[in-house]
Amino acid sequence: MDSGKHFPKAGEQRLSEKILLHLADCVEFGFSYRAEKIFGISGKSIRALARAGRKDFKDGITELKKHKFIEKKKNYDGSIIISLTDKGKLRALNIRFKRLNNKKGVWDGRWRMVAFDIPDECKKGRNALRYRARMAGFYELQESLFIYPYDCEKEIKDFVSLFKLEKYVRFALLEFIDNGDYLKKHFKLD
Repeated sequence: MDSGKHFPKAGEQRLSEKILLHLADCVEFGFSYRAEKIFGISGKSIRALARAGRKDFKDGITELKKHKFIEKKKNYDGSIIISLTDKGKLRALNIRFKRLNNKKGVWDGRWRMVAFDIPDECKKGRNALRYRARMAGFYELQESLFIYPYDCEKEIKDFVSLFKLEKYVRFALLEFIDNGDYLKKHFKLD
């Protein structure tokens, strides 16, 4: 029986999700047990981030492996490489898009615009992008044009890269939009 450590109350984040997001952040640098001196990345720093004990941390890694979000490989030099699978990258992106919907803070006065014209042969990616933009709380200005007030460039770029939609999606930072007052009210920025 599960003690509840991996199934938190509403509003809390699962330990495995914290680990997954940390690994997703580390992917750009490459992650291995031997990378700690180069990048300061180690099992200890992940555990400290998650505030978990060794057993809970191992259970979190096991859960990620079970769901095929990560894979571990032993390198020729004995180091262990932990990498996200495409399924793991998508899961991390989903978590980040959900977080965008709850994003608060000081608005910098600029709008983020995501525009796309994705052909039917990439329909799955188009529908996935539209779904995630809505999930994150973006305002749908037109069918393929979304507006958001807070920084979301990394999430959009990572999603576009994962689905290989680079030539169909544009991201812009706008200082002015003619219905800005309406959008401020919609996002409760005043």
